[in-house]
Amino acid sequence: MARAKKETKAAKPGQDNRLYKRRSVLWPAKLIIGRHEISCQIWNLSIGGARVRVDLPIQVGTKLILAIEARGELRATVSWSENEAMGLDFDVPASTIKNMFEDKLHILGLDESAE
Repeated sequence: MARAKKETKAAKPGQDNRLYKRRSVLWPAKLIIGRHEISCQIWNLSIGGARVRVDLPIQVGTKLILAIEARGELRATVSWSENEAMGLDFDVPASTIKNMFEDKLHILGLDESAE
């Protein structure tokens, strides 16, 4: 299974080092972990991952599915978790994300990588 590139490059203080641009959104979604579904909100999105708000702490490294209404489901791994915010790394190729949002790529800024 192909995996999207990691979100970060070598860190430089005060610089955004993400490989992909992120766009702020406010979308309802669900996290599916095994047989459990947990409501969440997507705060931002990129080709490689998302930042979500969730009321329950979920351990870093947890494999889950991010289900976005009217878009579909994405396999992801929790990359960080702090209070009610959590970062997800998508475990799918960038082409899957682009296909899922093909009608919104330009608006979301997902059609090109960060410089």
